Amino acid sequence: MLKRIPNVFWIVLTWWTGYSLIFSVHVASVSGPGGLQMSAWQALGFSFASWMMWVPISLGLYWLARRYPIERGQIARAVPLLMGIPVVVVLLRSVYFEHTNHVFRWYGPDPLPPFREIVLSNLTANFLLTWIVIGLAHALIFHERAVDREKTIDELQASLAEARIEALRAKMNPHFLLNALNSAAEMVHHDAELADRMLVSLSALLQDGLSFSHDPLRPLRHEVALVEHYLEIEQVRLGERLNINWQVDVRCLDLPVPPLILQPLVENAIRHAIARSPHPGRLSIDLRLKADGVSITVSNTLAPQSQPSHGTGVGLKATRNRLDLLYGDRARLGYGVENGSYVVRIFLPAQAKGRAVAPKQEVRP
Repeated sequence: MLKRIPNVFWIVLTWWTGYSLIFSVHVASVSGPGGLQMSAWQALGFSFASWMMWVPISLGLYWLARRYPIERGQIARAVPLLMGIPVVVVLLRSVYFEHTNHVFRWYGPDPLPPFREIVLSNLTANFLLTWIVIGLAHALIFHERAVDREKTIDELQASLAEARIEALRAKMNPHFLLNALNSAAEMVHHDAELADRMLVSLSALLQDGLSFSHDPLRPLRHEVALVEHYLEIEQVRLGERLNINWQVDVRCLDLPVPPLILQPLVENAIRHAIARSPHPGRLSIDLRLKADGVSITVSNTLAPQSQPSHGTGVGLKATRNRLDLLYGDRARLGYGVENGSYVVRIFLPAQAKGRAVAPKQEVRP
């Protein structure tokens, strides 16, 4: 909010300055308080002294509207508070008029009326005007939210597109494609059914990489299916060097998660650790439903004398960026070496920023 105050200040200052100038022309063209004709300078001072007081009042109303907006879920708290604000504004304006009457002659040459009459004279105009300002503040706030939401969507789409391009680039790596196709060609002579499954898996991976959906969330079972396709290819290529351990809570499979939240982590684990080692390696994938979200854990044994990545690749960098955009600081991503294995842990809350995460129709690659 503090970043927006300078912009709002200039908007409010410009508005009330313009209004004061227009009102001063009106005052100079007719008559001032008590029927006395004012000069242009007198009318200007009279108008600015009256209306520029609305600059701090408008900024205060904007701050209150941001803190207590009249919107779904906050109406019971916001309305009672905002109902009393116009009364406060009327009282402040009345006190101001009472203490500055000797300077600006708000009531002309007549004696200053009782404070009760000053309040009543301010009630009709300022009460309604306060609600108009509150309404305009809400309009500005909702406009800012719409702009922020559109910006977030654009950033999410850009981040997702980047992740998809990187994932597709990894799949279309000549070594990966040649290895997959050579393995399938070799298996045709020994196990035609397995070769057919490998080609189907490769087709599903490429199809998903080329599919640029604008939806920032999709069911977790879709991500699991993609990883299964990928691992089926790598299992044939690596053979006994790749041991896979799945621990999946089926209750979490329909929860929407960001696309490509799981596969890049699995690819990194195989490419940078298991595939580099001549010895058998273990890949573990653990998906658990939590009370307030879902927990994803991917771990792998380290290659001999290997140095674990610290989040400079797509597997962690793009994942962290998208989690920040979707969930803010409510999602967690951690990684490090534990008991001889490199472990990546992700927690996704049950609600993204500005939207509920509800189960959607199942989509299979």
